[in-house]
Amino acid sequence: MTSGGFEAFKSHLSMLLRDLPAGTTADLTDVAVAYWDGTCIVGTYLRDGGRLDEAFDFDENAWENWHDEFVGWLAAPTFTERDELRTRLSRAVRHADDPAGPDTSGASQGWLQVAYRQQR
Repeated sequence: MTSGGFEAFKSHLSMLLRDLPAGTTADLTDVAVAYWDGTCIVGTYLRDGGRLDEAFDFDENAWENWHDEFVGWLAAPTFTERDELRTRLSRAVRHADDPAGPDTSGASQGWLQVAYRQQR
């Protein structure tokens, strides 16, 4: 499929995840999930035992690599509420709002402040 297919998939996935509780993943493949971080979709690999591992770019390369799995997922979407992700996201929001916390002036954490303000 074209990049337009990817954009449509990503848009649909974003809509679904935004409506679900924080810490919920879309279980796209046996080794990869995606979640809404408050501003965008984040792709994450799974380790043995189904725990979250490192993030990957949720982009057209991921779409090309897992196209069939992503399309199959659309036919029967599955989601998992993950306590470890919920905890990770809530810690990130707390740190972003804590004036005594870590320096949040960097771009890597700036989205957290915006996402937290949007939730208020």
